[in-house]
Amino acid sequence: AVMMSAMSAVTAAIPARARRTAADWVGCAFFCAFAITLPLTSGKSGLLLLPPMLYEVLVAATFLVRGRPRRTLPGVAPRVAAYGATFLLPVFLWAAARWFSTSLASSTLPALRIVGASTWLFGAVLAFWPIWHLRSSFSIEPAARELTTSGPYRIARHPIYATQILEYAGIWMLHATIPFGIVLVAWFALLRVRVGYEERVLRAEYREYDLYRQRVGAFGPRLRRSASVQNG
Repeated sequence: AVMMSAMSAVTAAIPARARRTAADWVGCAFFCAFAITLPLTSGKSGLLLLPPMLYEVLVAATFLVRGRPRRTLPGVAPRVAAYGATFLLPVFLWAAARWFSTSLASSTLPALRIVGASTWLFGAVLAFWPIWHLRSSFSIEPAARELTTSGPYRIARHPIYATQILEYAGIWMLHATIPFGIVLVAWFALLRVRVGYEERVLRAEYREYDLYRQRVGAFGPRLRRSASVQNG
């Protein structure tokens, strides 16, 4: 692979390559193994992990169908944010189920459990729409492959993450413990950092992204458009 200079904050465009690389196959195999192993070894909470892990199987498939990135970000920090936001909560739920079961104690309020189950189910069902829509442009690490603004991306700039927020918030309501809540807040903070890196590379590659960003909220519709959009 050609080593590219990191003189600027964003790397230069990367030429497309037709064939799958070894990294693509390794990534696909790893995510498949991860998605299969966690639900099977997480005890009762494995059922709650099943929808997000099915999502990870689709993520694995994108390694074999996606196009090559036009632009990426250099450095370790964007990758730490990306992989941290990907694995933090599933690994916590897996570890808590095996060794710290008190961190996953069931909520005692029936109303909270009903709302939690409904939120989790809604997010789980909705999750497959954006990942399918983005399948040829998906990336774990921040990268610009193709700007997608149709389908679920007309509603939110990051609909995949929006469905994850619903799923994990629902799981927390089913197991509303302080340790789980702390990890959930840490995950969301990491997710915001990840989103910042992703939007940085998209803004660098696509001039129209700023206008799109003004029109559409990060995780859902904007309740109020910016003045520039209203007056434009």
